[in-house]
Amino acid sequence: MEKIDGRLMILTKMKKWGKMKTYLVGLLIMVSNSLSAQNSWVYFTNKCSENNTLDEQVCEDYLLFLKKQNIEIIGTSKWLNAACVKGNPTFLEQFSFIKSVEILGKYHIQKNQTNEEFSYGHSDWQLGMMRLDSLHKKGFTGKGITIGVFDGGFYRADTVPAFDSLWQQHRIVGYWDFLWDDTTYFWTLDGHGKFVLSILAANWPDSMMGAAPHANYLLARTENVDKELHLEEFAWIKAMEWAADLGVDLIHSSLGYSTFDTLEGDYTYADMDGKTTIITKAAELAWSKGIFITNSAGNEGEKDWHYITAPCDGENVLCVGAVDSNRVHAAFSSYGPSADGRVKPDVVAMGKGVTYIANNFTLKTGGGTSFSGPLVAGLVACLKQAHPEADNVRIRRAIIESCDRFANPDTAYGYGIPDAVKADSLLTLFANVKNMNNARFEVYPNPVGTELKVKSESNLKRIELFDALGSSVLVMNVHGNGVEGIDISLLSDGFYWLQVESSDGELSSGKILKKSN
Repeated sequence: MEKIDGRLMILTKMKKWGKMKTYLVGLLIMVSNSLSAQNSWVYFTNKCSENNTLDEQVCEDYLLFLKKQNIEIIGTSKWLNAACVKGNPTFLEQFSFIKSVEILGKYHIQKNQTNEEFSYGHSDWQLGMMRLDSLHKKGFTGKGITIGVFDGGFYRADTVPAFDSLWQQHRIVGYWDFLWDDTTYFWTLDGHGKFVLSILAANWPDSMMGAAPHANYLLARTENVDKELHLEEFAWIKAMEWAADLGVDLIHSSLGYSTFDTLEGDYTYADMDGKTTIITKAAELAWSKGIFITNSAGNEGEKDWHYITAPCDGENVLCVGAVDSNRVHAAFSSYGPSADGRVKPDVVAMGKGVTYIANNFTLKTGGGTSFSGPLVAGLVACLKQAHPEADNVRIRRAIIESCDRFANPDTAYGYGIPDAVKADSLLTLFANVKNMNNARFEVYPNPVGTELKVKSESNLKRIELFDALGSSVLVMNVHGNGVEGIDISLLSDGFYWLQVESSDGELSSGKILKKSN
């Protein structure tokens, strides 16, 4: 990484990204327009040819055609292969290169609920609840991982003492305001993004430590906290593509999309199906390109909406709800499931009484899934550092399987509170064995009560069971093939990993569930 000032670095990177100003032309005007203004996405069938890749820009010939039709282009998205335009020009659908025209999506910001009482305590419990401090002690603090934080503003983030090391070590690798199409103004905007950043990145010895204090950060202002307009969703998508071009590993946003300002139109709960909202589609695209997405579930638990908000409904988006310091569900935390019945939220973390850095640089405690979300994002970053060989699928899977309610998820807690130590152990185990799908044996029954049977047509040498921490709990040395019965009646109920070694040294493994009843 270039050893230059972060403010200069972002300008250098922008030249490589392209002429950014052309992407958001008219955005400033749109933010100030009346609520009745209507905008749309125009989706194209290809990028001038069928063989062009996702990362290539939208076809200039198609954009020129739109301009000749007197259609004002607000911006484009190369990943969605679409243009954001003024109005709703449905007549374009008659042309063969136009896939569809859809009214711009809608969103709703999930603001944090703040406890106004001052607290000068530490952040040990909010990290310790997930045993994230144990990863820190092993040297896994997010170093080398780049996290994109998308939010409504980062007021005075360039002068917070707890962020000094971020700037001095050039770990703020880029920042941009996608509403005003300019560098982020740290002195004029909302402080919500700074609160989130402090939970992630603070390094204030004896006062507060963030969940990933040594990670690199990209800061993007994508939300106008005073209004709830469609263009913030477009800004989020543009920020996502910008972050991808700058090498982001993980994107976290403490934002959600559901209901909006008058005349803007609302989503419905039925739209929270993982495939309908534009923001969820974009987040899933990011996942397909190797970017991990974490998102706060929302603070709708006691409101009419009640459920999670987009993009938390995404199949691969790690949706984070909130519990209090006693590990009890916070009443404000949004409920699942997704509209198509999947477990949501995926996980929960401490989101009530969370220590953060306030606008006056003092420590305060506050609540909301805006605060539980960055804690889990930090866990992801630390695990990615600890296991660079693991892909996002395995990391997500390990986090979920480490949770305290993994065997019995519900609509409030999801799979429960992650355990960093267990997730770390599971990833270590994943790295050492092959998938059972490729194995030359059968295991049954599964779930199993008291006796597990392993059937193999090849010679086996060793059978071993590991618990969720990666500790060996049962070993059998075997010879030959046929059916081997394994008495597991003395083991506690729960998930275990079975590892089978053949006589030629091949290792295969798979997961079993021990369930007595």
